[in-house]
Amino acid sequence: MLHCWKCKKLISEEPMKIGFRTQCPHCEIDLHVCVNCRHYSPGKPNDCNVPGTPYIKDREVMNFCEDFSLKTPTSYKPKDDIKNHFKSLFKDEEQ
Repeated sequence: MLHCWKCKKLISEEPMKIGFRTQCPHCEIDLHVCVNCRHYSPGKPNDCNVPGTPYIKDREVMNFCEDFSLKTPTSYKPKDDIKNHFKSLFKDEEQ
């Protein structure tokens, strides 16, 4: 199933190809964007896990990156999991 990264509404129940200019039919936001890519990783060089990708100024606007790969439902993490992982980084280890 494919949901819009911005409005979260269902776009398709079947897998579909996301072209460079594909937009959400509900909110008309671009879907071929960094924040919707499984390689998007803030803090990495160029905020991407793929080395050597071109610089993208606005991560929420359509781009022509050839390495784009749509996030899958398993690549999304609930905010609570992320917060707990972050907090665990700064915990003192019990001895």
